[in-house]
Amino acid sequence: MFILRRYTGENHEVNTVLGNSYNLVRKDVNFDEFKRAYTSFADGLEWDEENHISNKIYTFIIYNNGKDIEPLYRPSTYYIMTENGATFANLTFK
Repeated sequence: MFILRRYTGENHEVNTVLGNSYNLVRKDVNFDEFKRAYTSFADGLEWDEENHISNKIYTFIIYNNGKDIEPLYRPSTYYIMTENGATFANLTFK
């Protein structure tokens, strides 16, 4: 089982259970797929480079067999953790 651990800019810790698998949709790797994920996340709104919020999103995590989507925002820090608390991946924007 995987858990997404987020530390916000205000040092709040938020943990989200992702389940046994997840998909990453990275803005810098596949922009067309990223725009589709954004439209799904934003209830049909198109990607807008000028939008303050959409400009902070750099990756989406899709989990729960595609039913849930979680945006990753700058400047938060993100880790994928295993169920025993070990760090599996660091997804922080670089």
